[in-house]
Amino acid sequence: MKRAVALIAMSLLLASCAMPEVQRLPPIPEVKAAYTDKEVKYPVLYGTSRMPNSAKTAYLDQRAARVQYGRVIVTIPKGRMTGSLGENGIFSARDTRLAIAAGDIEFHSQDSFMALAKSQLGAGVNPESGYLLVFIHGYNNSFEDAALRAAQLGFDLNVAPNNMMFFSWAANKNYRKYTHDEATADASEIHLEAFLKTVRAAAGGRKVHIIAHSMGNRPLLRVISRMQVLPGEKKPFGQIILAAPDVDRDVFMHYGQNYLKVAERTTIYLSPFDFAMQLSQDVHFYPRVGCGNKPQAEIKDIDSIVSFIPEDFPAHTYVASTLPLLNDVKNLFVNGKPARQGAAWKAYPTYWTVGPANSMARSTCSALPG
Repeated sequence: MKRAVALIAMSLLLASCAMPEVQRLPPIPEVKAAYTDKEVKYPVLYGTSRMPNSAKTAYLDQRAARVQYGRVIVTIPKGRMTGSLGENGIFSARDTRLAIAAGDIEFHSQDSFMALAKSQLGAGVNPESGYLLVFIHGYNNSFEDAALRAAQLGFDLNVAPNNMMFFSWAANKNYRKYTHDEATADASEIHLEAFLKTVRAAAGGRKVHIIAHSMGNRPLLRVISRMQVLPGEKKPFGQIILAAPDVDRDVFMHYGQNYLKVAERTTIYLSPFDFAMQLSQDVHFYPRVGCGNKPQAEIKDIDSIVSFIPEDFPAHTYVASTLPLLNDVKNLFVNGKPARQGAAWKAYPTYWTVGPANSMARSTCSALPG
């Protein structure tokens, strides 16, 4: 009898060790579906590897020789819904799209950017927003696209004004130029590395979190792989969010361990409905980390979340637009740990799912064998 009890206890212990971590934490204000109650001017700081136009009023889709710095003031209109970039007025009563007005893109040198950041960053003592967040966009994004998405994320996650930042590599605003963007993502690695060093220097002890989306994960992976952290040295980043990563599975399995050395926690979000990831997988033939109804790449101590939450075609921006994932990301930033509770969340031995998972549901983005 004693032996049977011991075996049962051991089985329960092993099962609990295998389950993904979840912890009941003090509640934080929830990200809820709501319309913006008034117009907001939301400032985001940036670094870019794009070349400015001759008038220095905007940025082009051409590569620059060095990082350009500055700030953008994004207008978030009244009536814009949480998780969205707004509606153009065709199917709604008013135009609620996020926008950048003429003259609202500021250009700074690296030194003046540092001075601006240090003078404008929100208080670092508030756990709700006392951190910096860097967004790295994916393929087929213009500079303006990146600025608007960064502002939407920052505003919806309650990041303090000026604490939201983004890095815009010289992606081409043309969905046909996928290979162009692949080459440019590779070339942007040194510029991203320089920008992240500048951000860390400006942070003033605040934690620096990162959200990399889609192809933006590729230069980040290479930057992280080269970083050196000495034994006992504080990790340079807090949370790193890998959203719909357009990264080869085998490449990630080779280099992904490096995230554990530089970040307090790393989380992968993928989806079986991500049409963009399916196209990338078709082009490359080999599995992409952001594609599938279960994790393509599993590394111990890196979390994987499979989203079964329905999203509009091409279902590629779910981390920024669906409330359960926005809340998951916010809990990670504020508490440092997830708070995945409720009927929508389900824990498997090595990963989580969220949304109405159904084995009979059609999977747009399917896993490849091997």
